[in-house]
Parts: sequence; structure tokens; C-alpha cells
Amino acid sequence: MLTPEDCKKVLFKFDKSAKYVSYDIRKISEKVLGFLAEHFYVTITYSKNDQSELQSHRFFLKTVPKGNQTQKTYVEKMGIFKKEILNYKNFLSAFSQLTSAPCAAKYYFSQNEEYLVIEDLSLRNYQVCTLEYLDEKKCAGALQAVARLHAGSLIYEETRSTKEKPYRINEHFTDELIESTFSFKEGHVRNMWCHTATKCLENLSVFFTSDPAAVAQKVRNYIFSEDGLKKKLRPSPTYRNTVCHDDLWRNNMMFNDQNECLLLDFQLTRYTPPALDVLLLLYLGTESNFLVENMDYFLDLYYNCLNYELSRHGLNIEDIISRNEFLASVEEYTLPALVEACMYGTNVYLPEDVSTEVISSPETFLEFTVRDRPSFVVKEFEKNQKYNDRYSNVLKPFFEIMENV
Repeated sequence: MLTPEDCKKVLFKFDKSAKYVSYDIRKISEKVLGFLAEHFYVTITYSKNDQSELQSHRFFLKTVPKGNQTQKTYVEKMGIFKKEILNYKNFLSAFSQLTSAPCAAKYYFSQNEEYLVIEDLSLRNYQVCTLEYLDEKKCAGALQAVARLHAGSLIYEETRSTKEKPYRINEHFTDELIESTFSFKEGHVRNMWCHTATKCLENLSVFFTSDPAAVAQKVRNYIFSEDGLKKKLRPSPTYRNTVCHDDLWRNNMMFNDQNECLLLDFQLTRYTPPALDVLLLLYLGTESNFLVENMDYFLDLYYNCLNYELSRHGLNIEDIISRNEFLASVEEYTLPALVEACMYGTNVYLPEDVSTEVISSPETFLEFTVRDRPSFVVKEFEKNQKYNDRYSNVLKPFFEIMENV
């Protein structure tokens, strides 16, 4: 874990005049907050200007999973902890200087690709949303945060571009934007994840379609074919690409009392059209009927926020991502976003007791993560009406499209 020397570096970045005294680390919660990291508070006690009175400040500490070696190895093979650290160091701090407000917490320290120390947002009254579905105000706040992330990416590129040579982030920062969610290389842990998550969708097709076998084959073909999902995960040759978050479910967003939002967990970032992020947020976070009624409103809200951020730097959004181009990309990326939402739904909607069971032993973690996820998901879908209702929210529109492709 962190050493006193590490904490001195954190403290120096927080307040250069502070003198380190001691530190304390405590786990935030015994609840499962995610499968890809563990989360702690680190409180550093210090003095100032030779005063005898001590002060303290709390920071957020994120580490690779420590309690389950199999889980730790899985995360290390994904390479996502190094990736998130690089994102905070190389992108997010810079982006925050370019937009009207940050999209993420302040970065303080990282070590050995295992520890990340950032601002504790709860000290500014930011909290993870506990609502089952994002309401209109929280959805708007989240979209504005995502727009700031995308705007930061675009402004970063535009200020480094010339007429002769456009600057594109993915050409300079490959490690930060390498595809981490999906792998199509046999034997890779995320390829095994992809196969077992796809099997969940194939098995669940019996609840939503009139010809489950045919639809299941369509699902597999789409996910693994060169002209299907694979193509949409790469930078688009047609639409402008940005740094995208790609993990926009409710635990990765924090809101204050004014429903202003900041984003967490930048482990799965990729370089694709921003529409994919926007749609993923909306499908994962909102109730389906509510989304159908408000989709145009939310798309306009996002686009107008993006326009505002670009205009602050004298950039014309129509020259970068025109409204027509954005709406065309929304149509094109609807199915890829639904695929991701459905595959993420195999774990992000699971009740706490199942998530706890998953990480309870190396064997159950492997069984869920790479071997036989349907044995957990389909069983829960059949017996747990709350999980069924929540997950069906994205499964229904997905299977409606798959039946007709």
C-alpha cells in the first residue's frame, strides 16, 4: 500500500506549505463497488507554518484488487490500471484546463501501476447516484460532464492542428486509448469475457424473440464479425472521433446537490465517435420509455453543451462535428451502444449478494468472468424480478433490432 514517502508527495501536490505528520488508510465500504479495483480513503495529517495545531485532509485511493489473486491477475492482464493512470496524468488534467469545468476529479499521485490517488469528491458533496434510473436532471448533468470530456479532447486536438496536418490524439497516445473492453484475440482474458457475455445474450434471447436460435446466431455473428461490432470499436473513418469513457454506468458518476456531475473510472477509454458514449450513458442509465420520450431532448442538450465548450475557444462546431453528422452517427452507433449496454448489464445490474458471491473465491470469480457467466446471469434473470425488470430495459430494444437485421 502507500508509504509515508508516497503520502508526502500527495500532500506536497495538495499544499506545498504543509508538513507531513502521519496517514491512515481505510476501506470505503465492504460492499462490492466494482470488479476491477478496490477503493479506500487515505487521510493525511499535517501541520502548517510550524503551528502546533494539526490538520488533516482525505483523499480517494484506488488500487488493483488485493484480496483475490485471480481477480488481481485478471485486472493486470487487461492492463487497465496502467491505462487509467496514464489517462489522469496525460489527458484529464489537461482537458480540465480547457473546459468551463472539469469532467473528472483532480489527480494527485500514482505508483507502480497499482495505486492511484485522486481528489475525494465527497468532500465537495459529490455522491454516487443511488437512483435505479437517472432522472432528467441527473441525466442532464451526466451528459454535460461527458460533453466536457469530449470537448476537451477536441480542443486539445484543434489547438495542436495545422492546415497541413491535423493532430489526432490516438496517433500520439496509443496506450491510453487501446481497446480494453473487448478483445478478439483467442486466449486473452477479455476475449473469454466477450464469449461468456455473448453466451448470456444468446441464452436470454428465448425470453424476447420468436426464433431464439436464429437471433442468437445473429448476435454472435454481429459481435465477432469484421463488419459488425469490431468495426465500430475502432476510430471511425467517417465521423470525428474523441476520447470516450466507455464505462458510463451510475457507479462511475458522482453528483452534487445541483446535479452537477463528475466522472470516475477511466479504465476502458477508447477513441471513437462521441455518439457511442452518449448512447451508452443513456441506455445504461435511463428507463426505456422515458428515454424514447426524451431522446431528442437529451441529444440536443449534449450537442449544445459541446457547442458551448468549443465556442469558448473560438471553434465552430459545424466545422468539427456538424449537427447532421452527429445525428447520423447516433443512428449508426445505436446497435453497438445497445450491445455494450447489454453485455455490461450482465454485471452492473446484478444485486449485491451475487456480486459478493462472484469475488468470494478465485473459482467463482473465474467462473463468472471468463467461463460460464450465464449460470449466474440467466439464473438471476429467472428468479429475481427486480433484476429482470432492470436488465430487460436494455435487452428489449436490443433484441427488437436484432430480430429485424
